[in-house]
Amino acid sequence: MKKAFFILLILSTFNLSAQNYDLIVKTNEDSIACRIDSITDTRVYFEMKYNDSWIHTDIDKSAILEYKYDAINKKQVIFKPETSFIIKITEPLDFTDKKIYAGRYLFAPSAFGVDKGVNSYTNYDIFLQDIQFGLSDRFSLGVGTTIFFIPLYFMPTYTYQINDKSAFAVGDLLMFSPYSDLSFFGNLFYGMYTRGSMDNNFSVGVGLWTTTNNSMTQKTVSPAFNISAQLQMSENVYFITENYWFQMNIEESAHYEYQIDDPSCDGCYWIEFIEEHFNQRETIVGGLSGFRYIGKKYTRNSWQFGLVYIFFIHDNEIPNKYKQPEWTTFDNDMNYIFLPIISYSRKF
Repeated sequence: MKKAFFILLILSTFNLSAQNYDLIVKTNEDSIACRIDSITDTRVYFEMKYNDSWIHTDIDKSAILEYKYDAINKKQVIFKPETSFIIKITEPLDFTDKKIYAGRYLFAPSAFGVDKGVNSYTNYDIFLQDIQFGLSDRFSLGVGTTIFFIPLYFMPTYTYQINDKSAFAVGDLLMFSPYSDLSFFGNLFYGMYTRGSMDNNFSVGVGLWTTTNNSMTQKTVSPAFNISAQLQMSENVYFITENYWFQMNIEESAHYEYQIDDPSCDGCYWIEFIEEHFNQRETIVGGLSGFRYIGKKYTRNSWQFGLVYIFFIHDNEIPNKYKQPEWTTFDNDMNYIFLPIISYSRKF
């Protein structure tokens, strides 16, 4: 009896616009997905699946606990093989489950944020590990690093829900290297506006990107822009994209080698190697786009599949000195990067 009432309770919460079967619950607790044809004072006439075929049959009303029209979405129930007897109901994602994903795209946050106590772990291509903590309904903290521990980063974010469709956030992405011989320090302070629902939304972000003089970059002060979006493709599949524009000063290198004869030894010589450095302003345009698949049975697990794309635009010419035939430059040859990305997320 409890099982029958539980099935009725769950089915009554489903979205009726997606339902296409009627429901009969028998006194022995069998639940049947069917199409009710007619009802008399003593009997219910209906069509059901049996032995992999739809048949017309009837049942005495005294054997029925409850019946209900338009109660079942066939995508949300599991049937006994070759019949329309219901074995199990798979509930659709509820609002809470959706919100734990609406707070983030593939990597970039949205202004919807996450609720207090909702935490997550994400692994990107095994290479990058990320953990997010919902410290309050408005404040979260992200930490992460690569398998080489460079860079380490911290990402605090404060969100404010304007209404059901709009939210604003401010945050910071602080990155640094723990190694003195491979130093790096960068910081992105940003503001973000998100518009839409938990399923379909877009975000626009504006920030200030800065780096210091170190072994990887030169001092940089640059505006940064971000546009991200999420589009629901099915109940548990989403298309996600996030895209960036910013600039960075990078120290490039050039070198040449020449031969010096040794006068003390006939035919002897040594090679002199000279390396010099120059600054190069790079505009970086890129992002990540792909799909998120949320588990149907375990809705706090998800997989993301996509592509990372980065384009490097050299804003200033290589100094003429290093364009001479005897000089060789390497760093300026890379113009773009394309990499597949597979990530796994677990909410806890």
